[in-house]
Amino acid sequence: MEIMSESFAQSAHDGKSAPTHFYSRIRFWFGLATVIALLAVAAVPTLLLLPAGSKPAPGAPPSVAITIPVSPTVAAPVAGLLAEQARRDQNAISQVLSIRANAVTAKQTDAFLQTSEQSSVDFTTKQLRLITNLNQLPLEQWDYELDGKLDETSSLARQVRRTFGSNAQTYQVKVRYALTGFGDKPTVALRTMSFIPQGQTWKVVSDIDSGRFRQPWDENYLSVVQGPDVLMMVMGSAKPTPSLMQQASQAVAAVTTFWGSDWQRKVEIVIPASQRELGNLLRRNGADYSSLAALATAEVNGGPDDVPTNVVWVNPSGFAKINSLGRTIVLRHEILHVATGAAIPNDFPLWLEEGTAEYFGYKDSGVKQDVIAANLLQATRSGQVPTRLPTTKDFSPLNGQLDQAYEGSWWAVRYIVQTYSEQALLRVYRNALGQADPATAADRALREELGIDTAQLTAAWRASIKAAA
Repeated sequence: MEIMSESFAQSAHDGKSAPTHFYSRIRFWFGLATVIALLAVAAVPTLLLLPAGSKPAPGAPPSVAITIPVSPTVAAPVAGLLAEQARRDQNAISQVLSIRANAVTAKQTDAFLQTSEQSSVDFTTKQLRLITNLNQLPLEQWDYELDGKLDETSSLARQVRRTFGSNAQTYQVKVRYALTGFGDKPTVALRTMSFIPQGQTWKVVSDIDSGRFRQPWDENYLSVVQGPDVLMMVMGSAKPTPSLMQQASQAVAAVTTFWGSDWQRKVEIVIPASQRELGNLLRRNGADYSSLAALATAEVNGGPDDVPTNVVWVNPSGFAKINSLGRTIVLRHEILHVATGAAIPNDFPLWLEEGTAEYFGYKDSGVKQDVIAANLLQATRSGQVPTRLPTTKDFSPLNGQLDQAYEGSWWAVRYIVQTYSEQALLRVYRNALGQADPATAADRALREELGIDTAQLTAAWRASIKAAA
C-alpha cells in the first residue's frame, strides 16, 4: 500500500489541550478506568505501606517486587469495552460519510463543507474546490465505504495524531461513483481520510486521493463539457482545440465499428493545463511524457460489480504540436485501448496491443508507410534491422528509440492484416485476451488462429521490413 503524504490542516485545538470528546466517550473511559482499578485491587489481597523512614522487619528481603498478572477474566472485559467503543466510533464516522455522500449527489456545497473541520484555511479551500468540481460532474452515485483503519504505526497515522491529537483516526476509503449515461456499473477511487471527534459528531481533517493516479477534481478547478459519448474535463487554464470533442466522438464511433460493441462506447478525456500538471496527475515527472500527445490509463480498485476507471489524458504540449489529422489518429489509437482493455496494467504482449492501436489509428488516413515507419526504415537501411518484436521495456517514454517500437509493432500487425486479413488480426487479438498466461498469449493465439508461432511471424516481419527498406 502506497501512503501519500500531504500537509495537514491545523486542528481546532492548539495541541496543548485535548480535543473535545463525546460525553459518551467521557463516561466510557471513566467507567473503564474504574473497572481496571477495581480489578487491580481485587488481584492484591493485602498491600502494606511502611511509614516514611521505617525499615523492613529483620530477615525480610531488602526489596520486594510485586507482579500483578492480568488473568483472562480481567483482560476479556477490557478488550470487549475497547472493541465496543471502536465499533461505535466507526459507525459514527460512517454516518458522517453518508451525510457527505448525500451532499455530493444533491450538489449541496454547505452540507458537504459542514462535514469537514474548518479551522484551516488551506484545507477548507481544497475541500471547497473538491465539492465545486464534483458539482460540475453528472454524478448519479457517490458513496463512501470504510476499507480498513490505517495501521497506527504508519507514518501518515502518526503525523495525523501529532497534528490533531491521539483521538484522530485514519482510514482507507473506497469511493464508488457513477456518471450518468456512462454505463450501469460504478467505478471505484481510493482515498485516505482522517477524522477527529468534535462535539457530538466527527469531522474530516484530511482527505487525500491515494489511488494509482490522482483524480483531476482534486488538483485544479474543472470545466466540464459533455456530449452523448464523451465527457471532457478541462483543468484550470487549459484550452482544448475547438474540434476535440467532435474528433473524440467520431473516434468512439470508429472504434465500435472496428472492434465491436462489447465495450462502454463512451470515454472520459482529461485536458491538464500543462505537461507538468499531467505528470503530477500520473504521479510521474511531466518531462517523461514529452514524446506523447496523449495516453490512456485504467485503474482497477473495485470488485466484479465495478468497472475500471478508464481515462484518456491529453498532453497539451504534445497535442499542440500535431495537426488535425494527427489528433484524429492519436484519439483513435487511445480510445481503442479503452475499448480493448489495454489500458489496464498487465503482461499482455505490447507489440500486439500497441501495433493494433497504431494500425487502427492510421487506417484509412492516407498516410503512407514511408511516413508511418520512417525511423524503422531508416535504421534498417543503416544495417540496424530489428531482431525481435518490441517488448514492454521498448515502450518506456524514456526510450530514445520509442518511435521504432511503435513503428515495428505497426509493421507486424499490418503484416498480419495484409497476409491474412483484418478479421484474422481481430481473432488473434481476442484469442490472446482470453489466454490464461499473458506471457504466452500472443504465441498461442497465433498458433490457434493463423497456424504460425511468434518465431515464424518474427522471421517474416524482419524479411518484410528489409524488403521495403
